[in-house]
Amino acid sequence: MSQFPIPDWASDSDEAHFSDPATIKSRAAKFERTIKRRNLIEYAAGALCFAGFGALTWKAAQEGEFVIANAYAFCIACVAVVLWQLAARGSYEPQRPEESCLAHLREQYQRQYEALRGVPQWYLGPIALGITAVYTAMMIKFTEVGGLAKALEGTWVPIAGTAAFFAFVWWLNWTAARGLKKRIEQIDALD
Repeated sequence: MSQFPIPDWASDSDEAHFSDPATIKSRAAKFERTIKRRNLIEYAAGALCFAGFGALTWKAAQEGEFVIANAYAFCIACVAVVLWQLAARGSYEPQRPEESCLAHLREQYQRQYEALRGVPQWYLGPIALGITAVYTAMMIKFTEVGGLAKALEGTWVPIAGTAAFFAFVWWLNWTAARGLKKRIEQIDALD
């Protein structure tokens, strides 16, 4: 007859690790504040874009530059799409009463990870469309004045700068997503 395994269980108990619920709750609250602060900054930036592109649209229309005015108006629509997507993809979801703090935190990490990984499609994509419309409108006007070669000469530096900035934004979000992926893996390792 084999011996009852209670002594083996007792020897394993020294290696057992449990998550402190207060620590998890604190971490979730801090993450929620971080997400809400980030989104507030994004919404404020969107409001500035609305004001700036709105003023540029009005000025260009007043001067009879309707191609440029339409490009700026299109930028306003693109910014609206980005802000709508931010609310849909990047907001912090409230915790459901039946959900544990750890499960909620993991779910929020996953939600933000997916939002950050999707930045090229839902954030940079619409903005790139708007900026492309503005650069195209400017090139059309420059071409009318000085020819295509002069238009390309005058716009390649801003276009390259914009592309570099977009690559930097993509890299920042990709790096943040990798950090969240590690946190998700740490939570998954607890199971």
